[in-house]
Parts: sequence; structure tokens; C-alpha cells
Amino acid sequence: MKYLKVALFTFNLLIWLAGCTVLVIGAWLLLEPSKGHILNLFVSDVKPHETINLIAYSLLGLGFIVLTVGFFGCRAALRGNQCILATYMSMLVALIVTELVTAAIGGLMTFQILSDLEERLTNKLTVDYGHDPTSDIPFSHSLDFAQYKFNCCGIHGDDDYNGTAWWRDGQISGSRRQVPLTCCVLKNNENKNTGSPMSVVSRVFHKNNEKPWLHPQPKDEAACQIEDEEAHEGYRHKEGCLGKVTNWLQCESFTLVFLGMAMAGIQTFGIITSAFLCRTIRDMQEE
Repeated sequence: MKYLKVALFTFNLLIWLAGCTVLVIGAWLLLEPSKGHILNLFVSDVKPHETINLIAYSLLGLGFIVLTVGFFGCRAALRGNQCILATYMSMLVALIVTELVTAAIGGLMTFQILSDLEERLTNKLTVDYGHDPTSDIPFSHSLDFAQYKFNCCGIHGDDDYNGTAWWRDGQISGSRRQVPLTCCVLKNNENKNTGSPMSVVSRVFHKNNEKPWLHPQPKDEAACQIEDEEAHEGYRHKEGCLGKVTNWLQCESFTLVFLGMAMAGIQTFGIITSAFLCRTIRDMQEE
């Protein structure tokens, strides 16, 4: 029985560490909300940080629950009481079901979002991007951020902006830009570590809220905006953003699903160990 208690205590330490990991991820999303700009491309009619805040607070809540269950499990391992162990196993079963259902819903939502993403983004780029104050400004900022972060331009390529509302406004105003400045190779690309540990520390402790994708500084704006493809080579990003943002969402979704499955696996071992410990205690009492 001693070894079963040690094994159960060890599993609960792993559960506790998993809960801490979830808490760190949730806190990280709150401190570094730039991912909200990319998420805004997938979810229509929301402000940039509404989705990311919902995910962050959900992860924080789940992390606290996992920590509570882990602490309860450690106490159950030390006490070796059948009633406490039974309660602990019930909590683990409920937690595993919640994690698996959440992972399944996340996977289905990702598939559903990606199914009509190309058409929706193409239409919004044509109608809403940078048009006027009544258009979808969050979408414009989100696409600018994606172009800045992933070194891409438009949805399928830099030709996407030809004939859009943004392009027509430029022709009327006299700016005659072919692509937004975030499609250009930028001088302030040293700030592209947005989301890195140093970026978060700088933002939190030094109040650095610089948003270079809203104030891009092209390496050579004239060369970037020229129509001749050979002339703007090396000064304009030509690859579309669709593939890159799609890969980003799939990677982020897979990470969360994998984390949920890993936690469920660890907790399953905890249930098995608890069941063996309960049986050992019962056998000892019967003797």
C-alpha cells in the first residue's frame, strides 16, 4: 500500500504541474493579447481582444480547478481514506470528461471556422479593409498585424488589393498605393518578436505598448509601391496570408487539444492508482 500511496502522490504532483502550466498559458494570453488580432480574423463581429480574453480566463479557471483536484488528490494519497479517495476519483472523472469534451468542441470549431475562412476573408478584404470609419476597423488592424507578423500580403497575394474599396479610396485621394504599408519590407522589423518573453516583460514592466503594425516604416516605400514586379522585388511581400494564418490556428488548436489529452491521460492513471489503493485498503480492513 505504501508504494500505491507514493505512486498516487506522484501522479498528483504531475496533475498539479499540469494545472500550473494551464495557469501560465492563461496568464500569458492576458499579458500578451496580440494573438487576439489574429483570432479576430477567424471570428467575425467581435472586438480584437474579446476572444483572446475569453480563452485566457477559461484557461485560468481550468488551471485553478486542476490545481484544486491535484491538492485534494495529494491529501487523499497521504490520508489513505476510502471516502476521500472515492470523492477524488469522482472529481477526476468529471474533470476528464470536461477536458475531452472541450478538446472535441475545440477541434470541431476549428474545422468549422476553416471551412468558410477563405471566402469570408476575401469578401471582407474587398469591402471592409481600410475603407472608412464605418467599416470593420478591427478587421483592418487584424489583417495589418497578420501581414506584419507573417511577412505576407493580402489573402492570396499582393494582387488582392487591386479594385478593393481601399484601393479605390486611394485612387480618389491621390495616394495611389498598390498595397498597404504592412505589405512592404519594414525597417522596424526588429520588433517582430511580439509575443516573445522579452516583448511581454518590456510591455508589462516598461509600459511598452508600441504597435508597429499600425505605424509601419517601409524600407523603401517608393520601391514597394511601384507596379513593376521586378522593381519591387525585395521590397514587398507577395505571398498571401491565408495559408500562414490557417497553419497558425491549426498549430494553436493542436497544442491546446494535445495539452487536454495529456492531462486526461495523467488523470486516468490517477484514477487507476486510486482504485487499486481503495481495493488494498478494503482488503486490509476485511482481514
